[in-house]
Amino acid sequence: MGATGLARLGPFFVVEPLDDGPWRPVDGLVSGPALAERVRWTRDALQVRSGVDVEERVAASTASLGIFARVLSPAIGAALLGVPAPDPRSFSWQPVEGGPMRLAAPTWGRHTPSEAVDVLISPLVERLDSEHGVSTKIGWGNAVSAVHGAARMVAQADPALAPAAGRLLLDLLEHPLLSGTADVGPPFVRRSCCLYYRLPGGGYCGDCVLAHS
Repeated sequence: MGATGLARLGPFFVVEPLDDGPWRPVDGLVSGPALAERVRWTRDALQVRSGVDVEERVAASTASLGIFARVLSPAIGAALLGVPAPDPRSFSWQPVEGGPMRLAAPTWGRHTPSEAVDVLISPLVERLDSEHGVSTKIGWGNAVSAVHGAARMVAQADPALAPAAGRLLLDLLEHPLLSGTADVGPPFVRRSCCLYYRLPGGGYCGDCVLAHS
């Protein structure tokens, strides 16, 4: 399995064995109530930190950034390391108070980042739009930002993989759902904004289109 190799790339790449702990199936995020729970939790946390009421769509977009990065990173890391990847359909997860959520998977094989986009990211983008007011343009911008972030983290963890990470980023930008969502540059700039600037003191992310306009 590729779990050990993935762990050396950083916490967003770690996938644990599925044991008897309080794991929750990923279906709860994709099609069940867990997505709304994560949005509420994020909104509450942002409101405590900022001291103001936070728009639901801002909280939902912020929550999605973490979710997308977490479920895409293992697939991207495995592809670049040339090791088996976790089956995105088999993921289970646990929430964490700060930091990336925990992931576990019992099934590994020749699973690709594009598969994770199709199986997990696509339905989440649709739900964020229909249920939480985050447009699909913003949702896919958040997804491409997560792809770029994962590729960059791999390159930082292992500079020898930087050229392959750049090629994988370009390949994923050819995915029909990610095409047209960003300009590779340098600098890499997404063509939408995650809305984090709408929080007091939020500012712009480094890849935000508003920061480069």
